[in-house]
Amino acid sequence: MKEIRVSIGSLGVLGMKKIKLPVPPTTLYLMIGERCAYDCAYCPQAHSSHGSVNFLSRVIWPKTQWNKLKEAIENAPDIVKRICFQVVSSPHFLEDTLFSIKEINSVSPLPISVSIRLNNIKDVKKLFEAGAERVGLAMDVVSERTYEKYRGGSFNESLDFILSAGKAFPHRITTHIIVGMGETDKELYDVMKKMYKSTITVGLFAFTPIKGTRLENKKPPLLKRYRRIQLMRYLFHKKIKFEPVFDERGNLISLTYYSTAFHTNKELLNDPNIFVTSGCSNCNRPYYNEEPLGPMFNYPFPVKNTSHIVKEFIRDASENRVLFKV
Repeated sequence: MKEIRVSIGSLGVLGMKKIKLPVPPTTLYLMIGERCAYDCAYCPQAHSSHGSVNFLSRVIWPKTQWNKLKEAIENAPDIVKRICFQVVSSPHFLEDTLFSIKEINSVSPLPISVSIRLNNIKDVKKLFEAGAERVGLAMDVVSERTYEKYRGGSFNESLDFILSAGKAFPHRITTHIIVGMGETDKELYDVMKKMYKSTITVGLFAFTPIKGTRLENKKPPLLKRYRRIQLMRYLFHKKIKFEPVFDERGNLISLTYYSTAFHTNKELLNDPNIFVTSGCSNCNRPYYNEEPLGPMFNYPFPVKNTSHIVKEFIRDASENRVLFKV
């Protein structure tokens, strides 16, 4: 490999591009391959997409000389805590990924994550043997009704494979889930519950319309709905027992949680980490699915004062029951 694509924010934090960084990334994002064999309706790298191959989500990824990148990573600033390969399923993607992991490990002690589409446990094992610390196997679409339409393939086969990877490699698998792909809150709850039961960490995304994709005219999810799902994911992640209530259409309308850490709703909803970017540790993905001026779906930093965020939450008289505005 002579060149590799690197997110523009990562190049900025490495000093390889002079750009303003309102919030610097704490993970370096590298992309292997371009123009995917798959055809996800929301991705500019899909093989039928008319979007630029310079993009993944709303982020631009310039081509960068591999040797210069390795040198920059060897001297990366202290703010960088992780390296993540975003792998596009183009020819030789697995071989190129294995090579790249070993090359980065030869110059940097930083933990490596790999986000990749696989269907074979043996290939996941190869990534760990090459030196990856975590492997991301995206579910993206959590509704069986819309999975084939938007992502392609079998919902049940994909879910079963990811869960089996979680059991084979406990606490080392991450999955991505996109809110706003035609799913219900109940479907999000059901899939997240299965993931966390299998020790799989969930990285939550808001659907982002990208020019040139089949879903370029689809709207993002309502922000207040996304906040509810963030809260639910947070409780799963913190292993806080909770009981959700859904209406007949699968909308989350309330939940009761049980925790010694949070005695009141005010304490829970003031936690600065509920609404930050989720996924692998130290992955803050600044502005990956939002404009710098907002609305902010995933905050790339802890939010010290959440009062301006939680207006859609209604505090019930009982101390551990949270209701939501419709």
